[in-house]
Amino acid sequence: MHKHAYLPARSTFLLLALFLTSPAMATDTATDMAGEDYFLDQVPVVLSATRLAQPQYEAPVAVTVIDRAMIEASGALDIPDLLRLVPGFQVAHAKGHTAAATYHGLADEHARRMQVLVDGRPVYGPAMGGVRWTDLPLDIKDVERIEVVRGPNAAAFGANTFLGAINIITQHPSQVDGTEATLLQGNKGVRKGLLRHGDNLRGFNYRMTLGYRHDDGFDARTDIGPTDPASGLVSARDPLNDGMRVSLFNFRGDYQLSNQDALEFQAGYNGGPRGEGRFDGIVEEPRDREVQNHFQQVVWRRNHADDAETRVQFYHTYMRNREHTTALLSAIGEVDPALIGVLFPGYSDEIVPTDYSVFEERWEVEAQHTQSLSQSLRAVWGGSGRLDRVGGDDWYGRDDLIENQLYRAFGNLEWRAYAQGTVNLGAMYEYGSQVGSQISPRVALNHQLNENHGLRASVSRAFRLPTIYEEKADGAVRFSDGQLIDQYILGNTDLNPEQLTSYELGYLGRLPDWHLTLDVKLFHDMMEDRIANPKKYPYPSELAVSPFPVNDGGIFNYTNSGGLSTNGIEAALSYRPQKRTLVGVNWAYAKAKGTALDSYEYSLNSPDWRYEDLSEDVPTHAYSIFGMHRLPQRVDVSALYARVSRMKWLGDGDRLGQQDRLDLRVAKHFQAGGGDHSLALVFQNVLDEYLEFRDENVFDTRAYIELTVGLP
Repeated sequence: MHKHAYLPARSTFLLLALFLTSPAMATDTATDMAGEDYFLDQVPVVLSATRLAQPQYEAPVAVTVIDRAMIEASGALDIPDLLRLVPGFQVAHAKGHTAAATYHGLADEHARRMQVLVDGRPVYGPAMGGVRWTDLPLDIKDVERIEVVRGPNAAAFGANTFLGAINIITQHPSQVDGTEATLLQGNKGVRKGLLRHGDNLRGFNYRMTLGYRHDDGFDARTDIGPTDPASGLVSARDPLNDGMRVSLFNFRGDYQLSNQDALEFQAGYNGGPRGEGRFDGIVEEPRDREVQNHFQQVVWRRNHADDAETRVQFYHTYMRNREHTTALLSAIGEVDPALIGVLFPGYSDEIVPTDYSVFEERWEVEAQHTQSLSQSLRAVWGGSGRLDRVGGDDWYGRDDLIENQLYRAFGNLEWRAYAQGTVNLGAMYEYGSQVGSQISPRVALNHQLNENHGLRASVSRAFRLPTIYEEKADGAVRFSDGQLIDQYILGNTDLNPEQLTSYELGYLGRLPDWHLTLDVKLFHDMMEDRIANPKKYPYPSELAVSPFPVNDGGIFNYTNSGGLSTNGIEAALSYRPQKRTLVGVNWAYAKAKGTALDSYEYSLNSPDWRYEDLSEDVPTHAYSIFGMHRLPQRVDVSALYARVSRMKWLGDGDRLGQQDRLDLRVAKHFQAGGGDHSLALVFQNVLDEYLEFRDENVFDTRAYIELTVGLP
């Protein structure tokens, strides 16, 4: 790998920093500095832990807050990259357009064990699970803050809030005044254009965003890939076709109906082609996956005279991916075309079409009520009903839609049991047509030692429901007349939900004189009924053994298999010597132990059961150091260094070694022509190149320049 790839980038960065801080680029900084509140020295108020607004030290679970200043200073193009600022998180790109973000590992490209919400709207996909980050109708510039719950939070947001929750809070329309245009250009074919506008029309605050993005994905490399165990030589795969073109629209409007009532409207669209398959691929030929993703959301709020609030939310999401490919049957089975008629009498080699198209639709209504019951009691309670509809001919082996209903009732009670102590009691009851009913409880005690130091103890239980694909998958190769050739994957309608029991001890302390905040968490997590898809040899008895096996004579079949126990400690230290300066250090240590079924061979006398070690699914060490500072001439400089130890990504991922990454950013803010403008230069990974997700995805130095112009 290129040991000195970072030198030109670092030199350019330093030269630009010197240029931007020169007297020629200076502005009237006295006024700018006097009114600047870039970094506030205060404890954040969080909503995502219990649905109640609470100071961070009263939350029953560890919560990390990423504010707008940190988002800008990070230089991130994609929201998942911001999670490198959170202890215990791992981020990787399975493809140029597919990002995975997880807490304590245990993730493939879908990262099914994390819940993600945007303004209270879950974006966890019903078909495959997880979040398609680049398909969201949301640009990172519209994000005001992100609250990351580090631990199970099913008591507040239900099943699939398993390892943690990410609550993305967008900017209120009143924060966007006027018009702003952004142009971005970088290597790797990265181009982006964005137009944002906000205004107030007779009390109706609104903002809208129009955007376009182009990205070529990972570079093709012939020196990277899996190593042949026999020869020791690198076997390079055909290069990925993983570029993307994204068209985006987002709208939010807020209207105050009366002193008590307010309405919020949101809508968004994300569309365009995403590259799939491989260049030079015979079976996985290069093709486009056409994306259509849109949503509509309405929220009504009423503030009552007794300091209570009622909130009703309705939303609809729609996603359709159109993706088709073809391949010769002989190429799929890697056999001589002349053998097709021998293996399957009456048939000959033919072109087999495959339809990878997927359809998802969700409707949900939710109501909640928040009220102070007494001076020492606050409560929130509510319920919701959801309908999911999913389709995909070649994914599910059927042309009709699969429906799933989910009903929920939840509540959380905050009780100030004594002067220094707060007890949080919460639970979520869920009933679904998939797997019946579950209850996810949590109890926590927060004890304040004094004004600046507090302790926390909690225990909670969470579930992850099987995805529709895990239950209903039916992947097979067939002749054009529908005749089965080979079955390679099957779902399982008898799956149990995954279950996680978590014990947590925490400390949150502040040293105001030293501008320090320290967040420490000790945890013990026990996962049971882990859902896996081991390979069976040969086929189950109800299926004929194919003379044309796609999966080496085996079939992937989802099942509950194995468990995992994880112990660890996390720490986040934040240092603010000045309001415009922030240095954050995050560190996580986790030790995982467990096994799961990898494959098994049918035999009447001595079945062969093979198990895999799950300890490397969770990285042992992960830490990051983030710093940002505003210089007197309205110049922002920032850097982020992150390291993740050896870990194994699941699914199509690989076992990868240690990763080290350093990002740099410098930005100049200035005024001209009556508008506020900025010019930023960002370098991602100025250190040695490393591998992301699989052993062919090389992440080397990337750079881009971004110009933002505020129009008067």
